[in-house]
Amino acid sequence: MKDLYKFLPPSLVEYIENCNFLTDVTEIRLRKNSCVQFTVKGRIVHAESLNISQQQLEDILYFMCENSINAYEDEISNGFVTLKGGHRVGIGGEFYYNIKENKYLLKNIRSLNIRIAKSDTYFENQNTIYNSNPVSALIIGPPHSGKTSFIKNYADVLSKKYRVCLCDERYELCTDNIKCDVLQGIAKPTAIQMATRTLNPQFIICDEIGTKEESENILSAINTGVDFICTAHGTSIAEVKKRPNIKILMDSGVFKKVIVLCRNKFSVKEVIDV
Repeated sequence: MKDLYKFLPPSLVEYIENCNFLTDVTEIRLRKNSCVQFTVKGRIVHAESLNISQQQLEDILYFMCENSINAYEDEISNGFVTLKGGHRVGIGGEFYYNIKENKYLLKNIRSLNIRIAKSDTYFENQNTIYNSNPVSALIIGPPHSGKTSFIKNYADVLSKKYRVCLCDERYELCTDNIKCDVLQGIAKPTAIQMATRTLNPQFIICDEIGTKEESENILSAINTGVDFICTAHGTSIAEVKKRPNIKILMDSGVFKKVIVLCRNKFSVKEVIDV
């Protein structure tokens, strides 16, 4: 959390420091001319005494972009920026489509949603899972279940014994201490190809899979002997298999294990051999 203090107004930093739910905060939501909201274990907590102005929103985003909005234009066009440490900041507001640049550009900002990265989050049963014989696995969980934190921890453990490549498209997975190969800022399909051709990994780790191109490249890489650790939004195998691009991976036997996480509890609901 303290990584974020340099971007925030002093009054908000003081409030955070004095709140009694600091360790359980997963989001800080800032809206124009509205009070600050915190997401605490899936529950909304209003900071009625703290209102954010338009100028404050613009300043916060400017600082988050290292004083150069243009440098982060591509990320912003996709509705977010990612901060050091893996904190992702969603951007709400008015966008317009720039035909010449073939992307959406931000015209007026109205809100920021700061999702707090928690790489040291402890999951129930995580040691048993991490220390068992690793195989290709799909991590399923709804929002606020800790999928990203889970695979960040898993990558750290696996990299101590195996050759691991982290496909970190949105700069959310890599930490300063991790001991593995990392491909950052590259679309997952391209990163998977690059990893298999040049880095010789035993495991490739990807967050939030689901597109046709991603599935095709995973299937191709599996044939070279690489195992995958991936995440997908959902609450069960049945739910994620309703998405054709994940169903084909499941039906093709890409994943040997499915790990289902619980919403808001940072715990493992079940581990299924498939």
